[in-house]
Amino acid sequence: MCLSPEVDLAAGIIISVVAVDAIRHNRHNRTLPIAILPGVFALHSFASLFVWWSFQGTVPDSIGKAATGLYIFIAFVLLPIYVPLATLLVEPHGWRRHVLQGFTVIGTIAGLVYLYYIVQGQGTVQECTAYLDFHVAGPSWLMSAFYGAATCGAMLFSGYRPLFIWGVLNCIAIVVLNERLSHALPSLWCLWAACTSFFVSWFLRDLIKLRHAGGSWPWVSHLR
Repeated sequence: MCLSPEVDLAAGIIISVVAVDAIRHNRHNRTLPIAILPGVFALHSFASLFVWWSFQGTVPDSIGKAATGLYIFIAFVLLPIYVPLATLLVEPHGWRRHVLQGFTVIGTIAGLVYLYYIVQGQGTVQECTAYLDFHVAGPSWLMSAFYGAATCGAMLFSGYRPLFIWGVLNCIAIVVLNERLSHALPSLWCLWAACTSFFVSWFLRDLIKLRHAGGSWPWVSHLR
């Protein structure tokens, strides 16, 4: 996930602290999936850490294989389903809800297709200079497009401004990070996972302030 096991360890610890804070500031079942997201990222960082350690011989290969499976499952199966669904749950009334339902459907399709190939043994990891290359062979370009749309595009259609803005920043960050990897530069995915986790913590605190000021939850608002 990141450029070294030491950085993954540090990122995992930091994100774990933010994950606890996010859960503490969750006030509604609809925001629970978003509140749990930093915990998912923390687990992702620690899975990457154990994969690094298995390549270095610090832990047995069996643990490395289990960590690889967990990492690939989260990255290729869970996230394309989870991200649009979490966005949909807090979406105000309006046409965008229907669009996000569509994103959730295509994300679920992509996640299940990737799961099929993972079960077939097509999920692999390769140690590279300053990053780990996780890959699932088999899914078509259409499934890759579905995956990208679900994980990157859902927030772009949110009618709730903070999520829309973060969706724009997320797309920019993903393009930059992928471009870095295409030039074999050190991976900084864990840094963006930490930034996203801090955003989630802020987002939940902002909702509390909104409620204390007499505002309504976003999903009961009406937007055209």
